[in-house]
Amino acid sequence: MSSRTAAPSRAPHDVNAATPRRDWRIFTLVTFLFGFGFTVYSGVFQNFLRDELHAQAFDLGRIESLREIPGLLAAIMAGTLVALAETRVAGLGLLITAVGIAVTGWMGHYAGLIAVTVFWSVGFHLWASVSSSITLALAKGQEGGRHLGRMSAVGATATLGGLGLAIILANFLPKMGIEQRLLYKINFLIAGSAIFAAALLCFSVSAHGDTAGSRARIILRKEYGLFYLLTFLEGCRRQIFSIFASFALILVYHVPLRSMLALQFVNAIMIWFTAPAIGKLIDRRGERAPLTFYSIGLIVVFLGYATFQTVGALYTLFLLDNVLFSFGVGFTTYLHRIVRPNELTPCLSMGVTMNHIAAVTVPIGGAWLWEHYHDYQLPFKIGVAIACVSLIATRWLPRDAVGKPMTTIVPETSPQEEVPAYVTAD
Repeated sequence: MSSRTAAPSRAPHDVNAATPRRDWRIFTLVTFLFGFGFTVYSGVFQNFLRDELHAQAFDLGRIESLREIPGLLAAIMAGTLVALAETRVAGLGLLITAVGIAVTGWMGHYAGLIAVTVFWSVGFHLWASVSSSITLALAKGQEGGRHLGRMSAVGATATLGGLGLAIILANFLPKMGIEQRLLYKINFLIAGSAIFAAALLCFSVSAHGDTAGSRARIILRKEYGLFYLLTFLEGCRRQIFSIFASFALILVYHVPLRSMLALQFVNAIMIWFTAPAIGKLIDRRGERAPLTFYSIGLIVVFLGYATFQTVGALYTLFLLDNVLFSFGVGFTTYLHRIVRPNELTPCLSMGVTMNHIAAVTVPIGGAWLWEHYHDYQLPFKIGVAIACVSLIATRWLPRDAVGKPMTTIVPETSPQEEVPAYVTAD
């Protein structure tokens, strides 16, 4: 009657017999290892760009825009791999990311760095397009905000570990006579190795981490329009701050590598404490009020960066923005409440694509404004306007989401039911 009865001789190590608890442990470790490795990489990358390749603002903007092109194609890439389970897509993405990041330190010229960065970005965006849906699938539709917040806290813990290691390497390896270029190579190799281990583990997550039934490849429905708009605006915000806030500190205020790593370390501690609480708040209050607060906070942060010119004030704003970023789980939980069965992963992938329409254009556009007008604050002034539009858009979120259960991730679907490969607006 049940598969458990029908196959009593199943091998004890069959992954299909794994419990959801085991899958949670494995996927938590995958998330940690990825976060650890990517932090080691990103913690030193902008300093590597300045110190080894002598890059300026426009060089950074150009490489960031090109890096985000695979994200623009996230929905298409995920759709192409629709026959694979989400956990397999994630594992493949992590493998590609690991290889690309590991060899970054050997790129001694700008063209080579662009090539390897775009290569690993393909894998990174495959992972990004399915990681949230795996979390929600493991949660079985219960307290999605809390689980997403918990995974954010795991990522913050990994960030602490990654930054701690990077700080140790930056402080002690030069004292051992190791030159700076070799220091960067060691960081990138460690980062790639950690992500490679995450990839191998991800392949061992069982079917509990996948959505049930067939899933559509690309989703374009009017009912998801607000989600797509919010993710597009979030992409604009994320790019402006994550790229130009740190590079302004490095290029304009000459903040050294060790100070940048220490700043990111403090930031990770703050996220570790606040992310789970923010996830619980969204579960309890719904998305409208928390995301409204988020938009108001972004206006304050961008205004500060557009006007203040003291390093201490900019440090404070940098930390505040990264804490506010945890409210972004509200976009995913909002979609989770309204999504139709088997459409979560393609909708999230399309959301990544919408996010990256901004990600492809904002870095190079903002960098051009910075260099053309010799004013690093111009991108942040544009960020104020974007945050104001986000505030208006969040007021369109439903008021009655509090206590409303999320759409289940494992619906009862007929074996004969077919989901079309391409779905347009009804």
